[in-house]
Amino acid sequence: MVGISSVGNKLGSVLYGGLTKLEPQKKLCRWFKKDPVNALALSTIASVAIKDGVGCAMYVTQSINNKKIPEKRRKFVAALDLTNGILMIASQIGMFFAMRKLNDKCFHKIFNKVFDKTGAAFKVFAEQIRADQKAQGLTPIKKYILKRGYDGIKNDTFGVFKFVTELAAATIFAKRILVPFIATPLAGKVEKQMNKHSESEDKVEFTGTDAKTQKTEESDNVKTEVVNDDNQPTNLLERYKQNNK
Repeated sequence: MVGISSVGNKLGSVLYGGLTKLEPQKKLCRWFKKDPVNALALSTIASVAIKDGVGCAMYVTQSINNKKIPEKRRKFVAALDLTNGILMIASQIGMFFAMRKLNDKCFHKIFNKVFDKTGAAFKVFAEQIRADQKAQGLTPIKKYILKRGYDGIKNDTFGVFKFVTELAAATIFAKRILVPFIATPLAGKVEKQMNKHSESEDKVEFTGTDAKTQKTEESDNVKTEVVNDDNQPTNLLERYKQNNK
């Protein structure tokens, strides 16, 4: 056990150390350090899209090779899975970036009294802080120091707000509400087309082979019934001669 754990630790350190030295990994680390909120949001939506893409491919493959589904309907079921997967990925990415454009307006409407664009909220905030400090006998903090702290809190709050709303729009609204709303009627239409297609194929097979077989069998049965009626021939002259013997 000691030998296995030591080998695993060495192998992990080599792999991890090697990955951290790669230039793409360094760029990724610098990106996360420089803009952590944006990097985290984009990497999260990318991972969600990749996960759904892999799931879509697995569902399509399973539907095509699923023997429990009739062979005539497998392509339709696979097409429905593919359509659903594409809708899910596209809608999540679309809602993510659409919400990104609306976030600034939504943020200032919701937090207008605290973080307004005109700076009036900061003015009230600074006056209140400096008045409290003066009342306590403390030296009031300079305005630019308060502004720096205020902007830091504002940026952090806005970053969290963006992250939550963008991912909520993608994973909750798009994936759980929008896609089922579109996919459900689409599934009904595909089901109708699937039924029409299978019925038309059955008709073609019936008229092409079964109908001829049925007609042949019916004609043979009629001939047999006519010939075997009271063991008498169908020719009237022959029947007359036989009756007069």
